[in-house]
This record gives sequence, C-alpha cells and structure tokens, in this order.
Amino acid sequence: MKKPEFLPDGPGVYLFKNRDDHIIYVGKASSVRKRVLQYFQRTEQDPKTYALVKNIADVEYLVTPSEIDALILESNLIKEHRPRYNIDMKDDKQYPFIKITVNEDFPRIFITRRRLRDGARYFGPYTNAGSVRESLKIISRLFRIRQCKKRIVPRDRPCLNFQMGLCSAPCNARIDKEQYRLAVEEAIRFLDGKNDKLVSMLNERMQEYISKQNFEAAATIRDQLKAIELLSRRQQVTGGFDDWDAISIAASGDTACAQVLYIRDGSLVGRAEFTLNSQNASEKEVMGAFLKQYYSDAPVPGEVLLDIMPDDTAILEWLQGVAGKVDITVPSRGRKKDLVDMAFRNARSHLKMVLLNDEKKEKSGYGALVELQDILGLDSLPEHMEAFDISNTGGTDAVGSMVVFTNGRPDPGRYRHFNIRTVTGINDPAMMEEVVSRRLKRIGSGEDTVPDIIVVDGGLTQLGAALCAMEQTGIHVPVIGLAKQFEHIYIPDTDAPLILPETSPALKMLKSIRDESHRFAISHHRRRRTSRLRTSVLDTIPGIGKKRKEILLRHFGSLEGIKNAGKDELENVPGISEVIAETIFSRLHAPKAYKL
Repeated sequence: MKKPEFLPDGPGVYLFKNRDDHIIYVGKASSVRKRVLQYFQRTEQDPKTYALVKNIADVEYLVTPSEIDALILESNLIKEHRPRYNIDMKDDKQYPFIKITVNEDFPRIFITRRRLRDGARYFGPYTNAGSVRESLKIISRLFRIRQCKKRIVPRDRPCLNFQMGLCSAPCNARIDKEQYRLAVEEAIRFLDGKNDKLVSMLNERMQEYISKQNFEAAATIRDQLKAIELLSRRQQVTGGFDDWDAISIAASGDTACAQVLYIRDGSLVGRAEFTLNSQNASEKEVMGAFLKQYYSDAPVPGEVLLDIMPDDTAILEWLQGVAGKVDITVPSRGRKKDLVDMAFRNARSHLKMVLLNDEKKEKSGYGALVELQDILGLDSLPEHMEAFDISNTGGTDAVGSMVVFTNGRPDPGRYRHFNIRTVTGINDPAMMEEVVSRRLKRIGSGEDTVPDIIVVDGGLTQLGAALCAMEQTGIHVPVIGLAKQFEHIYIPDTDAPLILPETSPALKMLKSIRDESHRFAISHHRRRRTSRLRTSVLDTIPGIGKKRKEILLRHFGSLEGIKNAGKDELENVPGISEVIAETIFSRLHAPKAYKL
C-alpha cells in the first residue's frame, strides 16, 4: 500500500482496494492524507471500520479542486462501483419527470426518471406515473411537440405521429422554428400550472359534445380534465424556494430506511421510500450518505427538513451550488416538525416491513445463500446450484444424478439422471467426470443456463474429476466438493478443506443439496437394477423365482458373480438346495446358454 507521505494533503477522493484489486470503499476529504491516516491510527474502531481496515490492500486517490467537487465525485463513484463498505441506497427507482429539451432547435418532450444538469427543463417529480403519461398524451395532442429522437433533416414524408395528430412534423418542414418554439412555450406555461385558458377551452368543448349527445367524446375530455387537475396539483418546476422535502431515517443493524415527503406550495403531494445498506453506521453518517446519493439526480427544493443533521457540512454548500438558495434545517416545533415526525413514522413502518421480509428470506434459505457467497468468494448470489452424485452396485447399473436448487429450494422439474456410458467397473471419479462433462457440453451448446455453482459429492478426488471435465469442455463454473464423513468442503487450489460449524446455514444448505443428489441417484439406480433383473437369465431356470433370484444377486452381487461360483458355493446360499444349485450351475455353464 502507498505510504502516507505520498498521499496529497488537499481535497480529493480516496479509494480503498482489497487483494483482488476490487474497490471496497470510496470516501472524500478536505485532506486525503489526514483522513486516510485516521483509519490506521484509531485504537478503538466500530465493527464496520475494523472489517474495512482488515481488508485494505491498496489505496488510490483522485485530487479535486475543492471539497464540493470531491463530494460530487464520491457520489458518482459509489453509484458506479457499489463498494461493499459504503452506505448504499438499494433502491434505484426514481419518480418520473417530464423533460423538455429547450436547448435544442426543435425541443422534444418525454418522460424520464433521471434529472441531469444538461440545460433542459424538468417538471416533477410526479408520484403518479399513469397521470404523467396521460398528461403527456394531452400535451402532444394540444401542442404537437415531438417525442422522437430522430434528427431534424429533410424527409419525404412525416412519420405516423403526424398522421395521428401528435406532432407538427418539423422534420418535414410543416412548421418553422419560430412557430414551433411558441408551441413549446405554451406547453411550458401549461406545465408551470398556468392552464386556466386550456381548462376553460376543454370545458367548452365537453359541453358542446354533451349538447350533441356525443357522450363518448365528452367522456374522453372529462378524463383529460381529471388528468390535468391531478397533474396541476402535483406539478412544480424543480428548485422553488417555497417547496420542502421532509426526510427521516429509521435504522436497525445494517439496514436503514429513508422516507421523503414532497411538500409543494404548502401541500403534501407525495412521498418516496428507500432502503439503504447502512453498514451499522451512525444515523448522522447514514443521513449524510443518503442526501448525497439522493440529490445527485433528484430535484433540490428550497428547504430540506431533517430529523437529524449530518456531520458533513459540505452537503449544504453543494446543494446551494446546484439549486441556489437552499436551507437544511431540523425543525423543533410547528408544521415542519409535524412533517418530519410523519416522515419518521413512515420510515419506521417501512423498516419493519423490510426487516420482516429479510426474516422471511432468512427462513427460506436466502441467508444461507448470502453466507455461501461470502465464504466461497462468489461473484454473485448462488441462486442456481447444481449437485452431482454417482450410484452403482459393484460397478454395475452405474448412474449419475444432477439436482438443482433455485433460490435455496429444490427445483425437481430441472433434475436430470445419467446412465454411465464410457466407464466400466468400479471407478466413481471417472463416472463423475463423464457426468459433469456431459452436463457442461449441454450448457456449451446453449441448451441450458450456466449454474452459479456446482457441488460434487466427495472430496478432492471427485472435485478433481469435475475440474478435468471443465478442462475438456472449456466451460468453467465455480465448483466445490462436499465429503460425507466430516462434511468438509473442498475448494480448488486449496490444500486444506474448509470446515464450517454445524450451525452454519451455508453448510446446512450444502448438505441438503448433496443429500438430495444422493437420494435421486440411488432411486434411479434401484429402478434401473430392478428393470434389468426382471429380464435376467435366472428367470429361465426352473425353480428360480423372484425371491430366490434376489437372494442370489444379493449374495454374489451380480450375474457374473453367480456364474463364477462353484456348486458348493451355490448350495451354501440360504434357500438354495443341492438340486437347484446343480440346475443353476449346469444352465449357466452350458455353451451359449446366456449373454450377460
């Protein structure tokens, strides 16, 4: 790792990496050197910081002109890399905006969930997406502003939107730039809420249709008026100082929930809720992280009401740089305090639901999958697991099995069995190699999906057989072996097995899928052996019925064993008399009497 003296004593962003060169934490500081040193000089550390420092193998940094620039860069890097030890919003959902690209010669209008600093006009956010879509249709019909991304170049004929009355066809020169710009300004006035003239016109048209008893057309305008009314109550150009966002955080362990209430023109017009991976951080840290991530692409109101002030003082300066006059306050009384309290009650209620769902996932095996991913260092959650086992009796009737667990539960519809084709005699590793190879070839042909992990029943030998199959097919999947005797887990390229406590959910999951593959293999093996025994040469020998046939096969293991037995050995089998022994021996040793 870089020595502290090589780190800059100025504002910037630092990135901690682990031994695999993966970014595990992103932070910003007014002095990168001093901030990084603090991680290694603390004598007492919280569990999150202790785990972070333990995994740091290298540090990189990016110098910025100011701490505000560092804050913006930090937020972008967290969203891009999703570092393990950063507080991270799990919800990517954003409420929709209506966007008008006023910086273009012929502006477009459309719905977006991303607010960028690109010179366009944004209206929202709206909590009712259906109302927004209906309003956009109305705007398109009334003002005929284009929604398509096509370049404005001369065309022979306009597109279908023109024929439907949804666009004025600037691409076909049906309207000049000045006229089109006037239509755009009318649409902006409508979205600004200055729509009295439009509502009056639509009401007159609706009454006209009613007088003509054209009730279907009148109903259509009625629905349009409802959409306009609903949109008018909710719409607001972003950044007005009279707008508030009331935000509260409720946390428990490594999970936190944020609730945002939207107050526009003094009215509560909507709310949004978010779940965060809080890394057991303090409430002030969680609040600061949420504000940075949320407002990186959300509208900034005139005042942000909080129930706890974040430690990071640069957040306010950053918001003011984005939206102008902005205040962050923690109200102590009055209506603003009531709104923050309401946000907290909603956040706490949402947190209870999240924790309840997490508990259900834990019981359903989700926790075991998370632990398994962590222990084995898998790139993704092992939602699709496949386990293989071999079953045979003395090398005969050899079969292989494959069982599938999806999201921690058996998926019987995807189970498969294999009749061994290329291996004779007792050679379980070779049989395992054949079975895994056949499965991988099927995956390679595109006939099935690649599992997140393969589990083979056995230790290093069986694991080596599976690895050989992967080398032959060129298809590599994470694979482990689970030995029955001590439940040791064998991992490729490791000398010692991984030993988990008996209480480990991950070990219980592995044992379940291993035992299921064993059960499935044995059941198929028994069916195959029973089927073969039904048409045995023993059935042609007088005095040999089903019971004596089973006694002989159990005693000698196979037809070959019975054939190789002498008369005395046959007579020693319980239930086989001297006469029957003589008959069996003579029949099995008669020329061309049978074919095994």
